[in-house]
Amino acid sequence: MSQITKSKVITTRVAEDISDRAKANLAKMGLTVSEYVRLSLIKAANNDVKLINFLDTPEAQHAKYEDQHHMGETIGDTDDFEEWVRTLNED
Repeated sequence: MSQITKSKVITTRVAEDISDRAKANLAKMGLTVSEYVRLSLIKAANNDVKLINFLDTPEAQHAKYEDQHHMGETIGDTDDFEEWVRTLNED
């Protein structure tokens, strides 16, 4: 059996509840998070990944339809937005 040489460490941050749920679900399949990420990266390196296009969801298609047909509601302008951002920065 060939030895896998590990030469790169990759880190990422996720919310604790996401990590806990992922660990629990992967454990049911006998995998650790590290093993799953390693396998996923191998698939990505081999161009064997099917990405999810969130813009194809029914909700996104409905929002696109509303936008194209000018069905959206204006709730402010860029000045209102900038004022709202300033209030966020004050906190």
